[in-house]
Amino acid sequence: MTWRFGADSVARHSSGAEDGHHGNEGKNIVKRFGVIAGVLALVLVMSGCEYYSQAVNDRDAGKPVPWWCDPVEEIPVTQGPAVGSVDYYAGTHKAPLTWDQCLTLSRHIDSAKRYALQWPTAADATADGWKLATSFIPGMGTHHIQGGITPAMLNDPSFDKDNPILDDAGLDDQFVPSRPEVLQFDGNGPTARLVGFDYYVRTDTGQPPAGFEGNNDWWHIHPKICFRRTDAAMIGFNTSDSSCTSQNGINVNMANYYMLHVWVLDDMKFIPDVYAGMIPCITGSGTVHDPSDPCHLSRGGAAAMAHDMSVHEG
Repeated sequence: MTWRFGADSVARHSSGAEDGHHGNEGKNIVKRFGVIAGVLALVLVMSGCEYYSQAVNDRDAGKPVPWWCDPVEEIPVTQGPAVGSVDYYAGTHKAPLTWDQCLTLSRHIDSAKRYALQWPTAADATADGWKLATSFIPGMGTHHIQGGITPAMLNDPSFDKDNPILDDAGLDDQFVPSRPEVLQFDGNGPTARLVGFDYYVRTDTGQPPAGFEGNNDWWHIHPKICFRRTDAAMIGFNTSDSSCTSQNGINVNMANYYMLHVWVLDDMKFIPDVYAGMIPCITGSGTVHDPSDPCHLSRGGAAAMAHDMSVHEG
């Protein structure tokens, strides 16, 4: 039998205009089209549910929860570039999630990943209103925010640098798992590739947001950020007011804004901790996009990365 996909052919077969055999054949063709369409739709849905699908498969196979639901690395949030001095998670430990928690987290990861992948390069992000907030930093990449702080905001007499409300800059008090506030790219140029994303959320409790399921997402802060008045560029972290002012900057208290990195892109995972603050695959000499490289499996490159960071902070 030869399938004829033209609309007239399908209509003619399904209407029974020819003999009964061909009429039945036409109905079968329509049914097969329906099956094919259903399969294609399922493929499209499942292609955006990578983490959830794998979690379900692991659960049904009797396996432990997968790596993103069981971080094994614990680095205090007081360690890292320009972070705060309060360890909100002191005395606690990361632990495997329950399967219910893991499945919920997996759905969140899938939705956030789909969202971020709309902008595979820095050029794509810039064209859609994302602004470079922090230039490339080894271990992390750039930080791009949609909207972002502007010189007009900083120079507005009503701007409260000690308790800034930055909803208009894309940084509010809502944790929306499917909408990370920050995109990260592996360089400062337009062809830089997306490597990750993070959340940046304000609270008024003195504590990080509740965030994801379990106690594995350890949020950190950058207490003081010096923004240059002319272009709103971040030109200093945790510096004094006088030093910031001498650089034509305004020292903004960001202690109520909490950040969390997530590493789940196909070529930029970090298996020891999906929420790691920094990962060794992003270095000052290049980014390793090969997912089979050991840098995605351990922190073997940490020494070189730490050196890169000390140079950057200086």
